[in-house]
Amino acid sequence: MQKQTYGQLWDVYVAEAFPRLQKEDQRLSWPGQEWGNEASWQRIFDKLFVPAGVQSWQAAVEIGGGSGKYTERVLRAGASARVWGFDVSRNFLDATAARLADDIQAGRLSLHEIDAAHPDGMFTLLQGAGQARRLDAVFSIDAMVHVDLTYLTTYWMNAALLLKPGGRVLMTLADPNTGGGFQKILRDIRKFYRMQGRICPKFEYLSTDIVRAILTRLGFEIELLEPWSNHPGRPPRDLYLSARLVDPARAEAFRDALRADPAATPPRPSGRPDSYADYWTREASRALAGRGDRPDAAAVRRRLLDMAGLSGWRRAIEIGTGDARFTAEVLGANPALQLTVFDVSERLMKAAAARLPEAVAAGRLGFQPIDPVHPDGMLTLFEREGLAREIDAVFSIDAMVHVDLQYQLAYWLNAALLLRPGGWLVLQLADATTEAGFARLLADIRHYFAFQGQTCARFEFQSYGLVRPLLEKLGFDITYAGHWNPKDGSESGRDLFVVAQLARPEQAEALRAHIAIGLAVPNFAATPAEPPAAPAGTHPGAAPAPPRPAAAQARPELVIEDLPELSRTLGQSIWRQLHLRANPGLSSAKLREDMQEQWAGNRREWTRLGETVLQDLAGRGLVLQRAGQAGGAGKPGTADDAGA
Repeated sequence: MQKQTYGQLWDVYVAEAFPRLQKEDQRLSWPGQEWGNEASWQRIFDKLFVPAGVQSWQAAVEIGGGSGKYTERVLRAGASARVWGFDVSRNFLDATAARLADDIQAGRLSLHEIDAAHPDGMFTLLQGAGQARRLDAVFSIDAMVHVDLTYLTTYWMNAALLLKPGGRVLMTLADPNTGGGFQKILRDIRKFYRMQGRICPKFEYLSTDIVRAILTRLGFEIELLEPWSNHPGRPPRDLYLSARLVDPARAEAFRDALRADPAATPPRPSGRPDSYADYWTREASRALAGRGDRPDAAAVRRRLLDMAGLSGWRRAIEIGTGDARFTAEVLGANPALQLTVFDVSERLMKAAAARLPEAVAAGRLGFQPIDPVHPDGMLTLFEREGLAREIDAVFSIDAMVHVDLQYQLAYWLNAALLLRPGGWLVLQLADATTEAGFARLLADIRHYFAFQGQTCARFEFQSYGLVRPLLEKLGFDITYAGHWNPKDGSESGRDLFVVAQLARPEQAEALRAHIAIGLAVPNFAATPAEPPAAPAGTHPGAAPAPPRPAAAQARPELVIEDLPELSRTLGQSIWRQLHLRANPGLSSAKLREDMQEQWAGNRREWTRLGETVLQDLAGRGLVLQRAGQAGGAGKPGTADDAGA
């Protein structure tokens, strides 16, 4: 089954993943039972629902109820309560229907698939049922942690139009700055980085200032918004929210924002899900076209990059070149600068190179595709050239507004590991807490709700309260963070601009393992035969490769017949085994395809790894030889090469 939208993702989970879990644990009866236990679910119910007067509710809506563990609790808490359950997954709705068939038969529970095309589908359905301004509560537990802010705000707006005055929203939300939340987002770098914007069950992170800013605008009063753990003894991970509707008129003013824009570009027909690279390569013309909301390059340089000491930079990295206006501005302002541009789109990098041919020819400007598999790809590239801790600045303007925090954190951690102490990080980020940011969020609902989690040009919203603690945990100090408006120079702009300085490199070093996935290209110094020089415009810097480590230089010369072939075969075998373990169930055909794409481009490094292992074995008194030399037949590497 294709996994392209939120609904398809969770349908696949119920149909394919959960049955595998049942085989391992016979106690599981229904999907979602594996997430917690009766005691932990009851603690959440007591924390949120009981203080909200659940025993007296007459009508409520649940969003993302899974198999109905909280649905059932609400129905049992009050004899007269009726629940409307909405979910993106038809399979989860069917699971709830099977568990709570008696409640459906009694007319106390009705289940509905969320309308994926119309943001106001929930409101329209319940208004038709005579329930507008009659609901006691809208609740969602352990579901909105997976939902992007654009869609979450859609649900909040529907709630604000349906709840009676004094009605409540009860939810759990993901926060990356709690103890458990920070560990979760770090762990998930290795787990989800390769998805590159494609739909997956990663968390969508918020902060208290984002939640307060949006719900207040919609007419809610926050009663409870705090990190809390439903597992005694564990650090809190999620935010627990209870908000009461006190000003219904505020929500009414935003009613039109829930009407889908008929002129919006619809999602592509079902096919292979887009990654960031797929989308921005296809939509390169959008990035290259002039737009009035893009900041002026010279103004950005004067306001932000000069603050970060642009005139003194010698080596810098730009992430996301777009139309290359900032690339050109930085190179023009500092004639001594060597700049490496990373981007997901080959088309955009080629367009930038065509715009700045002199800088490319002079070796001042190089381009590298963002590694779609290895979170530490950027770091590894520069380490190989001996340039780690030699970078003066990493900057990204008008690009990260489209990138999810899960991926951005990987970029920030790469930056913290590459920058010299005192080096600079300069960012432009989308911020939903400003008036203009909130207006953009509402516009994105109308334009992109139908994408249902697919990669598109919607903004990925953050805030100062979300970003500052994360950057500080990576070792940065914030020099400037504000809503600078490039048009008039005021501090009332749409986006958040951040200038941060690396003050504590050791904090990033302690987190390095979170961007290493085991299949990264080995970082071994070149053998005496130096590799050919990289083509112009593709290298991260002009410095020569670092010398071989002292330990390697001190080893005696290894004399083995067919050493290059043995090294290559051993390196290839190591790659195959790591790749198979990282991708359980990989078919032979897909393994051959991956070998063509991933092994072939890095065979020199893996061959060096093979030689290093042979050197280590020789130092332990063990020497590998061809089978024929030991009295057998055959030639090492034959089977692998046939498969490749």
